[in-house]
Amino acid sequence: MRNIERMKNLVEITKIVTSADSFYDVKDLIISKMLNVVHPTKACVNLFYGNDYNYAHLVCSATLEYIPQLFKPDKKYGVKIDFDIYSDYIHEAVREQKVVIVENIFEDPRAAKEIELATSENYVGRAVFPFVINRKTVGFMTCYLSESDVLTDDDIDFITQVASLMTLSISITQKNNGINKLINKLRKSITSVNKASKQLYSTKDMHNYLTRMASILKDSTNSSSCLLNVYHLDNKGDIVGQKLSIVQPASESNFMNKLIPEVIRQNKMSAFGESDYLGETNDKGIRYYLYYKFIIDSKTQLILWCISDNKYTKDDQNTLSAISKQIGMSMQSYEYTLNYEKHRSIDNDLNVLKQQQELIMKQNNVKTVNGKDIFYYHKSAKVVGGDFHYAIETNENIVFIIADVMGHGIISNYIVAIMKGAFNALLSYVKSPAELLTKMNKFLYDEFDKMGVYSTALVGTISKHERLMTIANAGHYLPILVDLDNKPMGYEEDKKGIPVGILDDTKYENMKINIKNLKGLLLFTDGIIELKNSKGEEFGLSRLEKFFVEHIDDKKELFLDLLDRAIKEHTFDEDKSDDILLVTIKPST
Repeated sequence: MRNIERMKNLVEITKIVTSADSFYDVKDLIISKMLNVVHPTKACVNLFYGNDYNYAHLVCSATLEYIPQLFKPDKKYGVKIDFDIYSDYIHEAVREQKVVIVENIFEDPRAAKEIELATSENYVGRAVFPFVINRKTVGFMTCYLSESDVLTDDDIDFITQVASLMTLSISITQKNNGINKLINKLRKSITSVNKASKQLYSTKDMHNYLTRMASILKDSTNSSSCLLNVYHLDNKGDIVGQKLSIVQPASESNFMNKLIPEVIRQNKMSAFGESDYLGETNDKGIRYYLYYKFIIDSKTQLILWCISDNKYTKDDQNTLSAISKQIGMSMQSYEYTLNYEKHRSIDNDLNVLKQQQELIMKQNNVKTVNGKDIFYYHKSAKVVGGDFHYAIETNENIVFIIADVMGHGIISNYIVAIMKGAFNALLSYVKSPAELLTKMNKFLYDEFDKMGVYSTALVGTISKHERLMTIANAGHYLPILVDLDNKPMGYEEDKKGIPVGILDDTKYENMKINIKNLKGLLLFTDGIIELKNSKGEEFGLSRLEKFFVEHIDDKKELFLDLLDRAIKEHTFDEDKSDDILLVTIKPST
């Protein structure tokens, strides 16, 4: 009977481990289920962080009485305890990665350090089960034995299996943390690249732009040196000239430029690995390389080449790929803008595309929510913009999307059209904004990846029967919310995912917002936030929030007229302004 109970609990623990993203969320539950079917009535878990064996962090002590009073956890990851104070047999278990059992603390010389502790905690024996990942001990679990507790061979085998499952849970947590760090690093890099790309339109300084890109690339991939090279090819694909070559740090320019022709001749568009030739050319231990090529046009290519004394990973390659495509597309858009300024004759064609984009937004079948207007303000940049909004009514909800496609021009107009198509196509097959965004990203990733673009987006639903709004965010600004007392409302959480089109397996999360006391909300893209006056001051989020609070009760025509005046008064150079899109929704009755 007892063996059956052990097996049932082991199955339950397995389900807990495999369904949880974080060990810290399930550790106490695992300990509780383990102690239900074995003799020890107490157990705790300690972890080592960053290969630092000077300290063992107590992360699970719910079953103990005296020890938590000495070491009260004050952090999510447990209190930091000097590992030297632990008994010799615990050091032995950690060092030799084996289970160690001390049946009598008061008689075993290896336990001399904890006699006083054992007396206070009321235990006479202790068993140590190490957690080992990739041949490294990352922590250990100890079970405390009272005089009446007996560990049979079956008990030890069961606890060992539980310890293995806990080790798996720790491994899953480490991988998830690694993914989160990668996403945060990528998000920060993409944001920096995007900001610099927008400044390129105003400064028209390609050299300065690529210099900044090289620095971002070096930091994002933890490289020793990075090179960005723009070169020309003839009709046969042979190198015939170099347009620009930027190296960070600049002191490595001669070294990097001497080796780049060999990299350019490689047939692969991207690669990373180790090079004996690279190692032979320097005395700094630099042997590892990472590169990505991007085709600007039929005769021009961009190569990004990084070197390091540490191995690159697939994550580094993915990071370089995302940044490379962003840089390449910015250069393409910039060249397009220059050509546009030189050839004003294409104005008519661009106006047609602008009218197409306006038509997409005017096709909304939703004009009101509970009798209140949905209306928008849209002002395109000088070239065709990539901002758009769309709303549709279902049996249960009003479903809306606002998005900002990276860049300008014909490509962004095309992306707007396919995003609207994907939104409509997926609407009938999903249950939530998060699922819609996740499937949209999966559906569009290959197309976005091929064209080297991405888009921020925010999808939401407003229930027609409940006072509830649900939103999912792909790197977009959150809406400005104003309550019935004309005061801004905050958010209890901010589940901000990365933009659509960067990673193909991105999963987005829902944010649920009670709109019982909501008077209205304002959706917007970054064009108005980054709008600058003659003093270089941005319009900013605070100014926009203040405007919405002050004019939320205005009628549609007056609201739009005052908004247009505010924008014009704050615009210094209209030629350098970005798309501006704002959507006002007033769901209160």
